[in-house]
Amino acid sequence: MPESALTFDAPVHVVAAALRHTRTVTGFLGATAERASEAVGELLLAGDRFPLAVGADGAADVGGAGGGSGVMGTVLRADEAGLRLRLDSPMFRGSALLGFVLTERATGNRSRCEVHVAGESVPQWLSGRVSAYLAAVRELASGWASEPVVVGTALVEGGMLLAQQRRYPAHHAGSWELPGGRVEPGEGEPDAVVRECREELATEVVPLERVGTDIPLSAESGMLLRVWRARLAVGAHPPVPVEHRALRWIGLSRLAGLEWLEADRLLLDSLRTIMVAEGGKHDSK
Repeated sequence: MPESALTFDAPVHVVAAALRHTRTVTGFLGATAERASEAVGELLLAGDRFPLAVGADGAADVGGAGGGSGVMGTVLRADEAGLRLRLDSPMFRGSALLGFVLTERATGNRSRCEVHVAGESVPQWLSGRVSAYLAAVRELASGWASEPVVVGTALVEGGMLLAQQRRYPAHHAGSWELPGGRVEPGEGEPDAVVRECREELATEVVPLERVGTDIPLSAESGMLLRVWRARLAVGAHPPVPVEHRALRWIGLSRLAGLEWLEADRLLLDSLRTIMVAEGGKHDSK
């Protein structure tokens, strides 16, 4: 497949979320929307797998990775950098690789991004689906661009991440999440991070940069979760659980094992990356 690039009139983190959404990946690349995906949640994670129907119209037999002519897709990467897939089938010589890499472009006050498409050994019948997939990504990202936002805070100190345990509502009690809350009208996202940490942790933080893709919350809420990496401000008091049951500084070895809320769990790969970059530890404070 020849390399190509398309420009999207939406922020990179929004487009990255649409790239990894099961509605676009399994519905257009896989063309097997009637088949249950093996992915957990609405957004794909590294390691998730899904079947692809063979042929231009998606009507041919869909088998497992080890039988018939079926093709199985495996997600190698799904984060703010883009999406990378491996396609396995007895009909291929080895595996086919398909990648969608994002770069941001600033034009005045508008945020745009480019999606660079490249593939290795990709079958011809999949090329048409790539075009349909990217059209679906564009439509989904456009719809999300104006949704209300909830901010989350990835507060990392010494390679350890701060998590807080929910006290309520009852169906979320005991689960863990990142500090944060809804962005108020007229409020910037970094300002919301500072305010929410002041309210929930009784401490002062300094927002640094965005982490991960946007995460669409429930269809009923129509909101997006956006996470910011932050550090404690100089001289700030140690965080305390003002509204939550408990706080915990966690290291790399405990990151995946915590009972996260679904939206936060979808960011674990990106959180792990920043923890490693800051000298992530494997023990808890």
